[in-house]
Amino acid sequence: MEDWEAYYRFGINNINKDIVPGDYWEISELILLGKIVSPALEKATRIKISITERPELDDHWKHEDPDNPPLAVGWMEIPRSDDTLMMNWWIPSRSFRHVVISVASGKIKYASVFGTKLKRRRGKIFYIRLSAHREED
Repeated sequence: MEDWEAYYRFGINNINKDIVPGDYWEISELILLGKIVSPALEKATRIKISITERPELDDHWKHEDPDNPPLAVGWMEIPRSDDTLMMNWWIPSRSFRHVVISVASGKIKYASVFGTKLKRRRGKIFYIRLSAHREED
């Protein structure tokens, strides 16, 4: 990771309540910026990872509906006419502060991502590992 940014929004929810429930809408986001080290991608050389806290994931360890297992913890895509791989990754809100502190203190240098192969420039994220050291290929 070469740089990072933070984004925060809080306000009245004026979006359809089926999409964003509740009277208020709050978003805390950490954005990691860097270059792709490995594997080399034909269409992208840069990476932008948006990490968003999701309170509904705080109880992820509880038994979920076995007929509807989770399919991803985020998504990724390479927008047309851009050389940046964009990723959105959702994490439990109780882990968000730990990640922000680790990034702000310079402890996070690498992100390893595992997900589906990009099809039509899009894919799902199964997990992301943030660390001080590069993961072996």
